[in-house]
Amino acid sequence: MTNKELVSKLQNVVDDYKTVYMWGVVGSPVTESIIAQKVKQYPFWYTSDRVTFFKSFVNKGYFAFDCVCLIKAILWGWNGDTNKTYGGAVYTSNGVPDIDANTMIYRSLNVSTDFSKIEIGEALWCEGHIGVYIGNGKAIECTSSWSNNVQVTAVKNIGTISGLNLRQWTKHGKLPYITYEAATSTPPDKSSVWATESWQWAFENGLFDGTNPTLLLSREQTAEAFFRLYKKGALKL
Repeated sequence: MTNKELVSKLQNVVDDYKTVYMWGVVGSPVTESIIAQKVKQYPFWYTSDRVTFFKSFVNKGYFAFDCVCLIKAILWGWNGDTNKTYGGAVYTSNGVPDIDANTMIYRSLNVSTDFSKIEIGEALWCEGHIGVYIGNGKAIECTSSWSNNVQVTAVKNIGTISGLNLRQWTKHGKLPYITYEAATSTPPDKSSVWATESWQWAFENGLFDGTNPTLLLSREQTAEAFFRLYKKGALKL
């Protein structure tokens, strides 16, 4: 799996699935049995109030993760299969061990506290918690904070983003279980002089692929551009 594929799969979870944060759960559908199992495994965390809360999601199409279990689930092949214990993930597959957030950052490569050159797909870490950098100052993390699910947040180390909750991370590093592709080195096709800045911006933010800047847009191409803006949270309906 590449860093870009990891980010794409994480974004897919945000966009296409209903999720909830549950300690120690690796992408399982929320069922009475998984709740009962986790109550026995982590009785200190699964209080009666939390159990009542989680039971409200049973049989409603929700999948449960915690922060590091979200990353492990994707790396283990999670695909939203409601008929599988781990939502389609295969435990400890693809050479990825069952480790906690602190161990995952410890095993990461090129760990740094300098966020100026962070690459997409890198792990973001603060004590006891982990997420993934998805580019443009944003992260995807599963957290009990804010909306209590898998969500897109702003990386405070880089800057604020309107409409997104902020988290200050301590360090970041490259996960050793995926391949990091170099940033696209091929520049977009040359546009008209007056559109140079906006064309470069649209290319860098994934709205267009950088080709044929002077061609007229079809309706479907226009719809795709608007849809990409919507998925990035920059367009509200």
